[in-house]
Amino acid sequence: METPICFFRAKGVLMDKPIALIIEDDRDIVALFRHVLDVAGYQTEIVLDGRDAMDRLEVMRPNIVLLDLQLPRMSGIEILKRMRDDERLMRVPVVVITAYAPYADSLPVEPDLLLLKPVDINQLSSLVQRLQATQGALDEPTHDFVTGLYTLPFFNVRMTFSLERIKQSSFRRFGVLFADVSPMEDLREHLNETEMRNFLRKLADQFRITLRPTDTMAWSPEKTLFLTLIEDIPTPEAPLKIAGRLRESMKRFLETNDRGLGLRANVGVLLCDAEYEDIQHILGDLDLARQQLRAGLYTNPSIFDREMLGERR
Repeated sequence: METPICFFRAKGVLMDKPIALIIEDDRDIVALFRHVLDVAGYQTEIVLDGRDAMDRLEVMRPNIVLLDLQLPRMSGIEILKRMRDDERLMRVPVVVITAYAPYADSLPVEPDLLLLKPVDINQLSSLVQRLQATQGALDEPTHDFVTGLYTLPFFNVRMTFSLERIKQSSFRRFGVLFADVSPMEDLREHLNETEMRNFLRKLADQFRITLRPTDTMAWSPEKTLFLTLIEDIPTPEAPLKIAGRLRESMKRFLETNDRGLGLRANVGVLLCDAEYEDIQHILGDLDLARQQLRAGLYTNPSIFDREMLGERR
């Protein structure tokens, strides 16, 4: 089995690079993937056999895995299941590659992204470029120390894959639900550090119990904002109902725990379509939607989308 060199030297010094593990038994496809990833600045390791790939994953934690489903000795499906069951590997992004669309639709475990053969190299290059802005997030703590929710850098990784997924189908959308409690600055003036941590931890519990345990929920202390991804949106009314339940839950908590400061939970959902260029544009629209709610320009909770916010940029 070929084992490529997975580091490079600059002026005699080893330089760390993000690692991409390519698990694929077609050498022509491997060469193509490796070229794209090398150009993007990844270390690339190649494994041609399913069981060898699982052995390799037991001693390494790559930044991304490109995984074929049809492999000798162990299927890609089994590898994906084992990764998702492993606390160390479960958050590693996995891009599944297959030539059989019906087979892919019946996967018992959902990958982060699905690419159908023959793979559009431009699409793969686009995905890799989008991930560059989020590299390093998997090397940092993925959970916030105070709230126990995901950190914003990790949330951005998940959002990057969600955006790339809907770019494969312009008819799909995902949502980013946000909860903004204000004026949080006033509360910080009335609580010491320990009291503030306890307050945020209990507030995060209200956020957590209202949503599904499998949802990607995050807390951004810099923005003092709670966030979660809503992957499946059958109708715009569905996320609005979730937002309404969340607002009521947080409102009840604040009425008895805000020290009489009149804290308010502003809750909204940004519907994201394939026209978003990258997640930085999504984050920009989240800030704008948050400002609109704080200013009382929309009902609380509200649904926002790109075109709606474009009129107010």
